[in-house]
Amino acid sequence: MDTVTLLQNHARMDGEEQEEEKKRKETTMVIKQQEAAAVPSRKTEAAVPNADESQHPKLTVWDRYVVHGLIDKGTFSTVSLATLRSEQHMPPDARRQYAIKLITQTSHPARIEREIRCMRTIGGQCNVVGLVGGFRFQGSVALVMHYIPQEPFHQYYARLTPAEVQRYLQQLLIALERVHLHGVIHRDVKPSNFLHSPRHTGTYVLVDFGLAQETDQGVLSLRPPCDGHGKTEAVKRENAVPVRNALKRQADGNTSQPLKLSNSTSKDLAGASSAAGLKHHRRSTVLDNRSAYAKDLKSGGGSGSVSAAGATSRQASSNLPACNCYGRSQVCNRCLVKPEMNAPRAGTPGYRPPEVLLKYPHQTTAVDIWAAGVIFLSLLSKCYPFFDNVDDLTSLAHMIEVFGFERMRETARALDRTLQCDPETMSKRPFSLRRVCQHFRAIHHRREMGSEAGVGDGGAGGAGGSSPPSGRDEDHFCCDNCCKPLDSCLCQRRRRAGVADGDDDEAIGDTDCDEYGPDAYELLERLLETNPLRRITATEALQHPYFQVQY
Repeated sequence: MDTVTLLQNHARMDGEEQEEEKKRKETTMVIKQQEAAAVPSRKTEAAVPNADESQHPKLTVWDRYVVHGLIDKGTFSTVSLATLRSEQHMPPDARRQYAIKLITQTSHPARIEREIRCMRTIGGQCNVVGLVGGFRFQGSVALVMHYIPQEPFHQYYARLTPAEVQRYLQQLLIALERVHLHGVIHRDVKPSNFLHSPRHTGTYVLVDFGLAQETDQGVLSLRPPCDGHGKTEAVKRENAVPVRNALKRQADGNTSQPLKLSNSTSKDLAGASSAAGLKHHRRSTVLDNRSAYAKDLKSGGGSGSVSAAGATSRQASSNLPACNCYGRSQVCNRCLVKPEMNAPRAGTPGYRPPEVLLKYPHQTTAVDIWAAGVIFLSLLSKCYPFFDNVDDLTSLAHMIEVFGFERMRETARALDRTLQCDPETMSKRPFSLRRVCQHFRAIHHRREMGSEAGVGDGGAGGAGGSSPPSGRDEDHFCCDNCCKPLDSCLCQRRRRAGVADGDDDEAIGDTDCDEYGPDAYELLERLLETNPLRRITATEALQHPYFQVQY
């Protein structure tokens, strides 16, 4: 009897333990289900439609943001679209949208700090992107900004009206003025970094300060300008940023600047210049940091004044002993042991100015102004990109093709550089930017109308009706500089082969200066001034008569 009772007691205890274990499991499952309902799985939140998960990092911050997709991916960062978790119950069009920029772990901490400081100090007004917040994610730094709807530049630039082109450039210069007032060079001004969507009128934002650099004087640093009593106030451009030498630009005609060459542009402009010829230009373009022109500059031979730092550099280089390779296509041992020319080269090829290509160390905010001029050139000519994404020497050859050798050589002299080319390149004369823009707009119009056969997408062989005849028996009717028919010559001063320079038919076809007006081209020439010491500033450009024109 005792044994039976004992067995029954054990059975009852086992049943109670099993029941308790079952209840514990049920309770655990309920808790897990509640947690899953409160916090969706990482895979569900971070999923990106039609995106490779191995290439797109999962940026989800569980307590604040939900990532919806990839916006853009660059060399140093990845940008994703996100919304607030607290607004997920709202309709999609009512949620606030943010762009989260995840900076690669290989970026230097000083660069990340500089970008954050720029956005916090400069951003949030005057078309400059501001910083909403930031956090760390798996060892990387993520910056949160307001999302700006935008369209790719190549989809809308050719459709902009003259009034829209005017507003685009004006808003870009407003942003650059704000940046330059704080003594900062953006260094990467290009269409993809100036967000705009024609469908959202009034939205213009300058982004990406990853390559930003303070001016070498560093007076203002990234602190807002203030008066003697410590109160922040607006500071005039000429006093706020001592990044430009205080020299007055000569009020001469300032020769028109020719245009840039891209894959399609170079084939059309240099009709007789083959690819082999361009390579020859590249091989023959030699840079030398010897100051052979130092004495010439001191005696007044140079164009314009130069900064104190530039004068010091020339004085030091003028004391160097002469070498045997000067003026020759070779480098001697004495030159090989010279210190390397160290100068900032950051930026996007095609938007870098001559001073960057010539490795001038004392670069200023004029670097950004040149890039704005290149964008303006694309808007006026309906040709994008205008300058090719190529190496420095090829880019210099393109500029010589457009602006002429003499002008580029004088720029090199002002920057304490020597530019040497082959005799054929040295004979290149500048193009007229106005004629270039009119020429390429005509090509674009004919392509849209589809009325001209032989005008391909690449622009090769077909400059519309402006290309020279295919036969060689009419070469004497073409300009010997731009290789275009005389009535379509792109040069500043048109001339016929074997005939001296003259004003000939300069006025023909130019007095009626198309729908943009002469002020647009005059401002374009000042933005694309090859000499950075004479290039216009953002504040001065905003006061140009072009922005008073009513279209």
